[in-house]
Amino acid sequence: MTRILITLAAVALLLVSGAHSSSSRGAGSSAEAAAAAGDRKLLVKILPDEQPKSVPFDNSLQLGSPDIKQSDPRITKKAPGCILPEQVHITFWSATSVLVSWASCDAVLGTTQPPQPRPTAGVNSIVLYGTNPKKLRKLATGVATSYANDYSKSKRQGTYASPLLHHVLLTGLVPGQQYFYKVVGDGHIHSSSNSSSSSVDAATKKTPVTSRTFNFTVPRTGFPLRLGVLADPGQTYNTSEVLAGLTASKPQMVLMGGDFGYADNWMAPEQPITDWSIYYTFTYQPKWDTWGRLFEPLLSHVPLMHTHGNHEIEPLANGEHMNAYNHRFPVPQNGSAAPTKFTAVTAEDPFANLYHAAELPGVFKALFLTSYSPNQTFSKQEEQYKWLEQQLAQTDRTKTPWLIVVTHAPWYMSYKGHFRENECMREAYEPLLLKHKVDMVFSGHTHAYERTKPTAQYQVDECGPVYFTIGDGGNIEGLYKDFIDTVQPKPAWCADPEIGTQFPSYQPQKCITRIGEYCPSKQPAYSAYREPSFGFGSLDLINATHANWKWTKSIVPGWKVADQVTIVRGGNAACKSA
Repeated sequence: MTRILITLAAVALLLVSGAHSSSSRGAGSSAEAAAAAGDRKLLVKILPDEQPKSVPFDNSLQLGSPDIKQSDPRITKKAPGCILPEQVHITFWSATSVLVSWASCDAVLGTTQPPQPRPTAGVNSIVLYGTNPKKLRKLATGVATSYANDYSKSKRQGTYASPLLHHVLLTGLVPGQQYFYKVVGDGHIHSSSNSSSSSVDAATKKTPVTSRTFNFTVPRTGFPLRLGVLADPGQTYNTSEVLAGLTASKPQMVLMGGDFGYADNWMAPEQPITDWSIYYTFTYQPKWDTWGRLFEPLLSHVPLMHTHGNHEIEPLANGEHMNAYNHRFPVPQNGSAAPTKFTAVTAEDPFANLYHAAELPGVFKALFLTSYSPNQTFSKQEEQYKWLEQQLAQTDRTKTPWLIVVTHAPWYMSYKGHFRENECMREAYEPLLLKHKVDMVFSGHTHAYERTKPTAQYQVDECGPVYFTIGDGGNIEGLYKDFIDTVQPKPAWCADPEIGTQFPSYQPQKCITRIGEYCPSKQPAYSAYREPSFGFGSLDLINATHANWKWTKSIVPGWKVADQVTIVRGGNAACKSA
């Protein structure tokens, strides 16, 4: 639950009577945390100065840009074969562990022959690491995997076998400590253990082929902490501008709301899909590899937390979904254990790798959810619902004050694109979020930026979360410039929602809530700021009760902070939704 102090471009930060005082540093007192976690109370009145703000698209600009050329050195493979590791990235696993992932060897492209994954027997995955870049005394081993996608029956025939994809869990790390590491690209070191940490001396004397030295800092379990936030980045020239700005903001962790590289929008390296009868029957998988190279400079250095989006579904003829995502970007779905199983989403395993929690004790807990599981109903009997209910109930807000939810498709936003598309999930899950006082919800999917006021049941309610739509990361599909209240002509489903054409085939659940106008005639009261521009967010968790949010838009060249607020937890009056 949240309250907001608004900072407008032309107005100094306003002070609210009765607001908790806070220091710009330090963890905040336990009394502050306990007060914020008490009975559901009104947090603060919405300041009358913050009228809904709407910035229209600048029609002198372009809505998007093409993908980066395949010849660009930022996304080309630096060496053939298995010699040089690439696509290095680290995933936040727990307060004392990160998962180091990378690719080695070449992907294999074919046409009509059924592809086979690369064999992984005898291939070890090695990370050498330590606190001194010249003395990497520790060694950890993990697992390698590979996957194959068969599109030989598609109108656009093709097959793909991935490179070797390595995943090594580093455990026993010290929060706040900087570590240096190298990865071994081709499995030349062999160890008797499949997943362990030991001394470098335990390896054979054969000299491995290693990467350059990377470094990362384990997030410390205290305040302040900066999260960089983006979604729907893709790999366009706009993406590269957003990525440069995000990197320059120096986040300590990155939170990404899905839709990575948009492989499913492509027929060939420089040929986007224009025949939409092919869409969802073919994806150009090398786009995963180019995305990994583009983001390596940031994600090899800053731990990533992430969920998937609809562009990761990539359905195959055999009924499998999310094969590439699940092999390349595993999440800690089974607690802190190292990943050992890399399988696609199937009807038999419909939530594989699709939800998880990331917690930094003393600071925040983030819950990553899916709305793209096959035949998902969002019922209370479903696996994800039960897990979410348990996770929320067991979170001690006096110890972990900030509670965040991330799901790709937004619940509250006011653009035409994907408006009320994820209503079934909202109807089922919103009561849980309100009951357990979730502070913020981040989504992508809609390619624009919007921030709400604290919201519940389509009403401004200071006990509801603040919703952020941050799907403006730069992707090939471009920006969504049309607001639902101003677009002309109005979609037919505004007058008759029951026709159901607002619900896409990849998320076919149809739920229609009649609260006020289905399509509003003006910017909704819950919408605080909206603007169709590319950009990224920065969330600074200052202490147990105060957080600063900034949305920075790309103005090419450079960046500009366009929306900035302070979010404050705590208060002493009754909630509307209590």
